[in-house]
Amino acid sequence: MFFLDYKIFHNLPPDVFQTNIIICSVTILLAWLVGGLMEVERKTQEELVKMADFDQLTGLYNHRYLQEKLAYFLPETVPVANNIPLPAALKDAAPGTDKLTLVLFDINQFKYYNTIWGYQKGDEILAGIGNLLLDEVKNPSYAARYGGDEFMIVLPETDKNAALQVANNLIEKMTTLVTSCLPEKENSKSLKPITISVGMASYPTDGEAVMPLIRAAEDDLFRIKYSLDKAYLYKSVLSEISALKIKDAYPALQAFVALINARDRYTFGHSERVMSYALALGEKLALSEEEKDVLRYGAYLHDIGKIEIEAAILNKEGSLNKAEWETMKNHTVWGNEIVQMLVALKEIGPVIRSHHENYDGSGYPDGLKEENIPLLARILRLADSFDAMTTDRPYRNALKFSEACLELKKHAGTFYDPHLTNYFLVAVRGVYKIA
Repeated sequence: MFFLDYKIFHNLPPDVFQTNIIICSVTILLAWLVGGLMEVERKTQEELVKMADFDQLTGLYNHRYLQEKLAYFLPETVPVANNIPLPAALKDAAPGTDKLTLVLFDINQFKYYNTIWGYQKGDEILAGIGNLLLDEVKNPSYAARYGGDEFMIVLPETDKNAALQVANNLIEKMTTLVTSCLPEKENSKSLKPITISVGMASYPTDGEAVMPLIRAAEDDLFRIKYSLDKAYLYKSVLSEISALKIKDAYPALQAFVALINARDRYTFGHSERVMSYALALGEKLALSEEEKDVLRYGAYLHDIGKIEIEAAILNKEGSLNKAEWETMKNHTVWGNEIVQMLVALKEIGPVIRSHHENYDGSGYPDGLKEENIPLLARILRLADSFDAMTTDRPYRNALKFSEACLELKKHAGTFYDPHLTNYFLVAVRGVYKIA
């Protein structure tokens, strides 16, 4: 208007017009700045809410918000005070329900696999599962990241039978997704696949408030996990000692090996004897202290992969069939995987993996031959075979000391390093105890 007064009606003096122009410009500039600041504040608030309510890696609700939102579904925990504001994200929660089921998923031994494949790959798997749950779990149901490798879905108006069908469907899809995330080497059939355990709890049968209901789901999950088999418990022990130095972890490892020996009654004390035979040859070869340490722990834990094998196969009388033999051969691969999670024991992995390689390349799992087989694995091959020959097994009686020595000589150059065989035959005489 003042522009029209100035240009058309000539009612404003030039100095007043200039003043008005300046005031108008400043007003527009301030409005723009205030509007921009308000937009920044709005976006900041949205980001803060997102950080407070959502897990940044998976995009799912976090543990805190899971409990907060769950409270609005349960009549016993809905706020009753009129002055308690309802969070915007919960306005559609429809508090109060006749039935509701929590489903808690856990990736079994994810810490173990995380250590083998690396944390970046682990994060990729977790993010993938988060995206899968976002796509599969529809409103009014919702999913949350409950813990490091645990996820929970809340299913309103759903009983346990229906929830179990949902859970099985999601487990199948999650397992497929995880397998597809792994590099080809880790995805090979010789490796144990990732498995997922699930626990459930229903309202009001298992709990009538948030925490009792969640605790019931946790208890159900743990009951399922620890009833699977002893292998899960063994890996849990390893997970707990994974960060320890070898001297600190050694007592736990001794108990661990004792548990393995207890499963295979025919090889009780086998690891201890193999270690003594292998170290005797190591002394004869004047190995360094570092090499002898690797040999010591490699020999002691060389059969650790057998925790993955059923006791019925380990103790079977008579020959193994083809499928059982293929399973048995994988213990070297699984043993190598297990020790990779122990920082102090990573060096013994190749020794464990290759202790059934033959000098002529006919062994397993990689068909290595001659000098391509690690030296310490060639030593362990001799010690392991000698003890197997001189102890009773399900498929045959023990050989005499002299008979076992003849067998080693017979297969020198095929199964065993011929140079090491001669040294071993001398060294083992000093430690072998004739019954």
